Amino acid sequence: MANRPQPVKSVWQVAGTGALAGVALAGTLFALAFAAIAALLMATQASAITGGLSFNYILHVTGFTLFQALLSAVLSLLVAIPVALSCWRRQRQWNARLLVTVSFLPFVMPTTVAATGLIGVWGQKGFVSDILQAFGMAPLPPIYGLGGVLLAHVFLNAPLMLRVLTGALAGIPTSQWRLSSQWGLGPLQRFHLIEWPAIRRVIPGLLALVFLVCFTSFSLVLMLGGGPSVTTLEVSIYTALRFDFNLPLAALLSCFQLGICSLVVLILAVFTGPSWASLPDLYRACPEQLGDSSLPVKSVDGLILALFCGLIFLPLLALLVRGIGPHIVSVIQWPAFYRAALNSIFIALGSGFLATLCAFTLAHARTRLTVAGTPVAGLDIAVSLYLAVSAIVLGTGLFILLRGIADVFFMAPALVMLANMLVALPFAYRVLEGRMAGLAKSHDRLCDGLGIRGWRRLRYITLPAMAPEIGYASGLASALSLGDMTVIALFGSQQFQTLPWLLYQTMARYRAGEAAALAVILLILTLVLFTSHTLIARRFRRG
Repeated sequence: MANRPQPVKSVWQVAGTGALAGVALAGTLFALAFAAIAALLMATQASAITGGLSFNYILHVTGFTLFQALLSAVLSLLVAIPVALSCWRRQRQWNARLLVTVSFLPFVMPTTVAATGLIGVWGQKGFVSDILQAFGMAPLPPIYGLGGVLLAHVFLNAPLMLRVLTGALAGIPTSQWRLSSQWGLGPLQRFHLIEWPAIRRVIPGLLALVFLVCFTSFSLVLMLGGGPSVTTLEVSIYTALRFDFNLPLAALLSCFQLGICSLVVLILAVFTGPSWASLPDLYRACPEQLGDSSLPVKSVDGLILALFCGLIFLPLLALLVRGIGPHIVSVIQWPAFYRAALNSIFIALGSGFLATLCAFTLAHARTRLTVAGTPVAGLDIAVSLYLAVSAIVLGTGLFILLRGIADVFFMAPALVMLANMLVALPFAYRVLEGRMAGLAKSHDRLCDGLGIRGWRRLRYITLPAMAPEIGYASGLASALSLGDMTVIALFGSQQFQTLPWLLYQTMARYRAGEAAALAVILLILTLVLFTSHTLIARRFRRG
């Protein structure tokens, strides 16, 4: 008996309604970004800032922004590579494992908290200066300036690079380590033949990502820049819009930044795959290599890890020492503190939920469209677009777009939540997309055979399997939103503040004790928010 011809299904029948929702969401993201960009372009065209002073100023700011971002990324990489190699060699030791485990902390730490901690260690009245003066030496010079900005960027980004590089080393096949042990390769030979090829593959994309983060840095430059000579495009946009109310200049600077960021995002897309955030497990047994147990190698590794721990943990320790005390009692009595705390938590939870929901929808759509054999580049571009359209550029565009039809300061909470959600979206998407694609490969055939589709598959298979990634993505997005000060700097007022903005204002009034106490509270809230999301997600998976 001849087989009946099977009806031809459309792409949407194969991919499902979830893919259609993801495509609609991607179209909305494109429309929002292009609306903000169009507002910037119209404001720029309506201006006549072609004078030599303005043009020279823009060139100066753009050049310094490029210089500090490139230098920060390279310095972070130069710090992270030897630390990653030492951690990998000492992977059986608890201290190396702990260092890699907590490497996420500086990444989710609010930049205002990081700046406060760094000032507490490296400032003229910081921990190191106190030690130098105790021995009769002069204190350190002021931390404000290019040196302070570079130090802060290395502090925040070197741990992120460490985690990615250790993941690259963990991805080396065990057979190569076994052959290296059998052939008796020394540390230099092993680095040249095995370790460097694995590290080299992730360096271009990693450098591009960190360069982008440093290029769009706002809070650190605002707090540690130290004057007009050390300023970036983000800070110049903020100054032009908030203080000078020079909309054409703010729009032109935003367009400059958008163009450069778009180029970097293209480089990032070329050198990173869709599941770049998925890292192999660091803790797996590998044959011990020649020379790893020798005293010189162990001593060098111990010194490298100790110096790196000092770089990362001394600011946190100084912050705790200066912040925990009577100043906390004073801070929690401020009415402004409670208003700022409630605003921060509300915005963080809202933007974290929205970022995770949007990332999940887009990741699901990408996976189903890939199964249906449909190009998915548009979805990736819709997400990566908001690496180029930074929070300050988006906020400036929305300000110009809405100022004639609505009270932007009345809409400040919604605008801040929207901008924070969009900034966290690319990171949440990277966390979820790789796991979603892996589930499709391992579960599609079984689910089709059992007739498990739609909501049933989502409820009973996809969500429990992805609970850890969903918890991590939502915790990361909420933590990033809680500590962000970029958009609130544009729309904040005495009636609407967040904890990072209140901390910045407290530091600007030279109230160091209260600023340290606020930084401690903000750090604790960030850690609680991040860990609670991950723990709840793990409990959901067990349930």
